[in-house]
Order: sequence, then structure tokens, then C-alpha cells
Amino acid sequence: MARWEEIVGAEFVHAGTPAEAVDGIVPAAVLRPGDVEVLRRIVREGAPLVASGLGAHLDIGSPPRALSVLVRLDRLDRVIAHEAGDMTLTVEAGCPLPVIERLLARAGQWLPLDPPRPDRTTAGGLIAANLVGPLRASQGTVRDLLLGLRVVEADGALVTSGGKVVKNVAGYELPKLHVGALGTLGVIVEATFKLRPRPAGEAAVVVPCRSASEANEVALEVRDGLDPLWLEIGGAGVEATGDPPAVLFVGLAGIPDEVAEARDRASAVADRHGLDTRVVGDGAALRRRLGAFEVGPYAAVLKAAALPSQVGTVIEEAERVARDLGARIRCLAHAANGMVRIGVVEPAHVAPLVDRLRPEREAHGGSLVVARARPEVKCGLPIWGSFGAGAGLMARITAAADPRGILAPGRLLERDDASGAPNDPAHLAASAT
Repeated sequence: MARWEEIVGAEFVHAGTPAEAVDGIVPAAVLRPGDVEVLRRIVREGAPLVASGLGAHLDIGSPPRALSVLVRLDRLDRVIAHEAGDMTLTVEAGCPLPVIERLLARAGQWLPLDPPRPDRTTAGGLIAANLVGPLRASQGTVRDLLLGLRVVEADGALVTSGGKVVKNVAGYELPKLHVGALGTLGVIVEATFKLRPRPAGEAAVVVPCRSASEANEVALEVRDGLDPLWLEIGGAGVEATGDPPAVLFVGLAGIPDEVAEARDRASAVADRHGLDTRVVGDGAALRRRLGAFEVGPYAAVLKAAALPSQVGTVIEEAERVARDLGARIRCLAHAANGMVRIGVVEPAHVAPLVDRLRPEREAHGGSLVVARARPEVKCGLPIWGSFGAGAGLMARITAAADPRGILAPGRLLERDDASGAPNDPAHLAASAT
């Protein structure tokens, strides 16, 4: 501990506690560097580490194979530059989203990414975990809005990639490699995003449906005819009012006349299917509630990727398997993108659901991953499923970026349950060649 105190300062170092465990693994030390140079010194020490902002999303990913140090980046929280005219924003990795939200609101702009737990999410966490919400339907993902990064690599080098302007086409899009990499390719210290104009208002139309397949059919008509701000389908139990078998949620944005016209058009689509509608004036509040789905009181949340036209089928399949197993689940899908979240209530039902649902998804060209889970649930559970042909490439990239295996080791490339061999970069690279 004395060495860390020398590097970081005694007041910003303490022994890890159970509350700071990563998937049940308590770090020997928790460090809070106040500038990038201190962070570089930490990384150069070569201790296995996990970087974190406010700790709200550490339940994503596989358990680390080794963890000596938890590096909190909450002191690297500055807004470096807001170029309102260019519609770009540069912040340090530890900058919380509420700070960004308040700053941009004054300029009539926003960073249209709405992850769960936004009040405890930082810019770096947003990127490392590739966090998205209902706005994905119209605004895209982190990859679509990320322009540039500064990253401390595994040897302590500070590397800048991308740019700080929207029209920047030189070189490879290296920043996008870090999106969803869970810090395994480097510690993100600074990010530049492109911004968008903030809508004048936001409302929603709620459509109770007779089945998830019917909700899927209506959603596709709405998507193609209205260009909604967001579009979600919930399975049984997601909508408290009346508890219908499925519900379609349609987010609308614009000036009052635009919202009114879109509301009438959405209602007309529902009417053609013999369905009633309910208008929600505060669409943003409903969107935030739906966006918090995956951090609900679940033992685990599974994510199934499918074509948008298959969302209803995936929800109904999950509900059927859950009934067979006697499991309690809730489903909510990004209807425009084909991503279905499945919240599993009891720990004992997580592995059986994965075993039943994953082969079906992979057979149809999709996937099923354990997006979030309690530590005791993850033990022995294959989090990611098959990486397919991309496994070798991922391993080679990781091996090149982190040859010592110190950056969140095992969080993305986990253990091979069949052989007991770790899916570390060397093992995967060897198996892929």
C-alpha cells in the first residue's frame, strides 16, 4: 500500500472493501488518481486492474481473472471543451452524465444516449460498457456519436485517436475499438462526442396488444411510417396498467404540432389493428423508466440479438421456456433494432434459461449473452456465448494491446468452460491460427 500512497497520495488510496468488489472479487487497493500522469504511473506498475467511474455498471462482463487494483476515475471529471457551434463536446472520462446534460441543455443540445442509472454513469463508463437506452432507435449508439479518445495503454503510453471535429476521415476509427471493450484495451481518460439538437418536446403513445407478435407487427408499421424517437415492446408484466400480454411504447418528439400529428398517425396504425391507445404527455419520464429496465431487481438480465421482425417471436419463445421451467421473467425490447432484454428473477433459473435460449438464437444467426448478473450467478456460467469467427481477431487485438494481461483480465475474453483453459489472448490466438 505504501507504493500506491507514494504514487497517488495517501488520501486517495484505501484498502478495498466488499462494497467495492468486482463480481465478488475484492481489490487489494482502491486508487483515485487526480490527473492522467498519475494514472500512467499506476498502469506502469503492472498490477492487474479494473478501471471504473462511479461503479454503477461493474455487473457487466465476466469476473476478472485477477484483480489487485480498482482504479476510480471519478476525480478525472472535467468538461474540457464544449464547442456549441461545431456541436462537439470533450470531457474527461469521469465526467458524470448529469453534468453533461445540464451543460448541453443551456445550449439547446444533448448527447442522446440514455443508459440505465444515468445519474451514476460517467462518459468513460458509457463507452467502455457500450451503454444504450430507448433512444438507440433514432439516435444510434455510442459508436455513432464518438469522435475521439485519449487512452492510457497497458505500457502507460498516452494515445490520442480520432479527432475533435465531425468531419474527420483520416486514419482508422480506432476509438470505436474501445466501445464495449470493458477497459481491456486501455484506460479511457478523455472522449469527444458529436452532439445533436435537443427536441422541443417529447410525448409517447402506449398501445396494449394481444400478443408480442402483434406488438411487433404494429411496431414495424409505426417505424416505417412515423420515424419515432424511440420504440419499445414489453412482454407480460412490464406495463402496470391492466397487465396486457404485450405493450408497444412509441416515443414522439418535436414541436407541439409535430408531436400531435405523430400521435394521431400512431393511433391510426393501432386502430387499423383494432387496438386502443393511451397518450403519455411526459414521454421523457416514461423513456427513463423503460431505460431502467435492466437494472431492476433481477438475478440476471439476458440480451438476445435478433432481426427487428423477430422481436415478438423471441419474447414469446422466452416466455414459453420460462413457463416450462417455472421461471419468472420480464421482457423488454428495442423494437427498431432487435435487441430483447430478459430479466430473470430467481438465480436458479438463469443457467437453464441460457442453456435453452442460446442455441436457438445462435442457430438463427443471432446471439444471447448474460448482460448483467449477480456474482454468485456468474460462477461457471458462460457469459458471452460463442464469438464465432471473430474470436481469433479479438484475441490478437487484445494480445497486442495488453501483452501482460493487466487490463481488466478476463472481463471480455472469459474462461473456456469445456477445457478449463482460460480464454486469454495467447490461448485464443493459438486456437485461431
